[in-house]
Amino acid sequence: MNAASIATVPVAVRSPTGRLGRRRVAFVVVGALSALFWLAANAVPAFASCGTDKPAKSQAAFVGVVTSTASDGRVATVQTDTGAIVTVIGTPDTGSAATSVDRTYQVGGRYEFHPINDASPFEDNVCTATRLLSQGPVGPGKADRRVAVVTAVLAAAAAAAFAVFRRRTPRRA
Repeated sequence: MNAASIATVPVAVRSPTGRLGRRRVAFVVVGALSALFWLAANAVPAFASCGTDKPAKSQAAFVGVVTSTASDGRVATVQTDTGAIVTVIGTPDTGSAATSVDRTYQVGGRYEFHPINDASPFEDNVCTATRLLSQGPVGPGKADRRVAVVTAVLAAAAAAAFAVFRRRTPRRA
């Protein structure tokens, strides 16, 4: 093919990744990213492997309000109804990402704790009878932040795709 014949060939034939091809690729990429972010935002925690249907009650049970948390909500500082400040650890391993028996706590939540041991720091997990009695004031939580991050990433991807196509689309006179 010489230069004169290339000029007469339609754009879609000259370049398999021409304007139409780039748009398809962009839609597939944005769709795949959207699906991945949706899956990440709606992930559910794994179920516990307690081995029993009846949660364990404790002789050292107490009631208190969670004043702060750490380790993604798995470690709580609690003010008990008797006025004591105690620590409750809701995971067997605070250094790991997560385990199947992790219990998380909400700041401001009032709990009836049924720890495994009888002194602070108390050990707890989802296999005990610990339960949320009432929820404190609700502020922006992890789910709200996650939705905001996903929305921002999708908006940035859409803006980038628009900029790429706008730049590469020939202007008509």
